[in-house]
Amino acid sequence: MIIKNLEHIDPVNQLEKAGHYAESQLAFYLKREFKDEPQILVFNNLRLQKGNDACQIDHLVLSQYGMIIVESKSVTTRVVVNELGEWKRWFNNVWQGMPSPILQAQRQGKFLKDYLEDHVENLLNKLMFGRQAHFTKMPIDVLVAISDSGIIDRPKNDKLANVSKADQIVDKIKSIISEYRKLDSLLNLSFKVAYELNKNEILKISDFLLTHHQPSQAKTSFSNVIVTPIKTSSSPLPKVISVNSTATKQPVAKPLVKPVVKVVPQYPQNICSHCQSKNLTILYVHSYYFRCNDCGKNTAVKNICPTCGDRERTRKSGLQFFSECEKCNNSRLFHTNISV
Repeated sequence: MIIKNLEHIDPVNQLEKAGHYAESQLAFYLKREFKDEPQILVFNNLRLQKGNDACQIDHLVLSQYGMIIVESKSVTTRVVVNELGEWKRWFNNVWQGMPSPILQAQRQGKFLKDYLEDHVENLLNKLMFGRQAHFTKMPIDVLVAISDSGIIDRPKNDKLANVSKADQIVDKIKSIISEYRKLDSLLNLSFKVAYELNKNEILKISDFLLTHHQPSQAKTSFSNVIVTPIKTSSSPLPKVISVNSTATKQPVAKPLVKPVVKVVPQYPQNICSHCQSKNLTILYVHSYYFRCNDCGKNTAVKNICPTCGDRERTRKSGLQFFSECEKCNNSRLFHTNISV
């Protein structure tokens, strides 16, 4: 099931354009395979922030056995990895070194565990004898996907089983989940239990990640703004009289003041990010989010103040929901639930 689709961006350069294309390619494969799979949840381009630190995950897969992080790399030519795990790629007719995407994905996994652990009491149930379950033991596997047209030169001691072309990643994900399922079955026969999330925990984690996603940059296009001209005064210009002359001079014409154009971003419409339906209900699990009454999927509530650009907070009053900016002291009604 696709919980979060890949966000549309307007690339500012060729490198950003190539990176977005690589993510779009893999997002397509994930959607085609898992869109109707309720036990495998997919998040594309998920960004979490904690203080001054942030983590951008290209693709995250959540299942009952843990998580899988997939790092997409736009490599349309050739990539070489030596025995020490050092990466380089052929770019603009020269070899260039590049950071290891495997280590990058592993650092993302460490950030994600710590981020979820801060909210563990709300996300994971208690174990037997009242002990709290934790995310520290949750497995997070990492995969690296390069473009379908790229070539991978693997080292002699090939330890890059987690590096594949984009069209092979789906099979890798299914294989990882299958191995955990076999292990869980064997452990159950010996009266042991592997790490496993129940449906309620998966739902809470999914809603938590969706509502805590923070885009890296709010890009405003002129197709989504209101242009409001500010009226100028129509009163006549006063006459100017010289105190050093007995004759009254003609009034001096002042330059006309051009109307000032104020650009005010529109508030986003309340629509489902998956099926574009407006039939929504606001629910609360750690934070407010939209639940689509047509497709049943979730959409984060992300209202931005048009004056200062800060994120607004949501206030509930009965069935009505208000978006408020504390800095500008603004409040507006943006949604009313028909039923709860």
